[in-house]
Amino acid sequence: MIGGEIRQSVFRDTKHLYATYPADIVARPLIAFTKKYAGRTILDLGCATGNYCVHLSKLGYTMVGADINPEYVRIARERGVDARVIGDRVPCEDASCDTVLLSEVLEHVEHPEPLLAEARRIARMNVLITTPHSGDIALLQRQGLLYEHFADLDHRNFFTQESLEHLLRGTFPRVRVWKGNGMNPMALFPGAPLRLLGKVLGRLRIIPPGFYFRLYAVAEVA
Repeated sequence: MIGGEIRQSVFRDTKHLYATYPADIVARPLIAFTKKYAGRTILDLGCATGNYCVHLSKLGYTMVGADINPEYVRIARERGVDARVIGDRVPCEDASCDTVLLSEVLEHVEHPEPLLAEARRIARMNVLITTPHSGDIALLQRQGLLYEHFADLDHRNFFTQESLEHLLRGTFPRVRVWKGNGMNPMALFPGAPLRLLGKVLGRLRIIPPGFYFRLYAVAEVA
């Protein structure tokens, strides 16, 4: 196919992508989010190859993983994770974990409501959700830009803060959703010194980010 190599460099298919990732690759903001809000026993629902289970186990959490991809589950088990293949339902007992993680999962699910109901069934305390932020599209398009996650071929949902909160309130009695992982406010400026300055000013909150890459949510089950 003409341009096939360009397509492969731009678009991603996460059905196979994570099998190529080393076991120590995790996103530090997601780890920090989990440490702040999770209980001591955690189900990583959509665990892929188990990287977060491995990392959080080393921090003292009791971890279980579950995924619909048997190949990913096999790799997770080879890494020492108690990983389970999801069939018609998640293979965990009711109220068997303090916390259920849904990290970067809901955007891949055509109909997320049944999965959220399963998460609530299993969690004793809360469900922690992260998903790419897809708001402010009109502002980005004025710059000829879109969020990177629009290139993921298997994304089915594109959430704004409002739409994610609306979805979660259909399953959980108490929900809090916020934007995080602000982008460098000077990322589009030419020259590394200006971009570095923007990163520093952003971290000091002198210049607020213009856009946010990720949404975070804490959904309490009772």
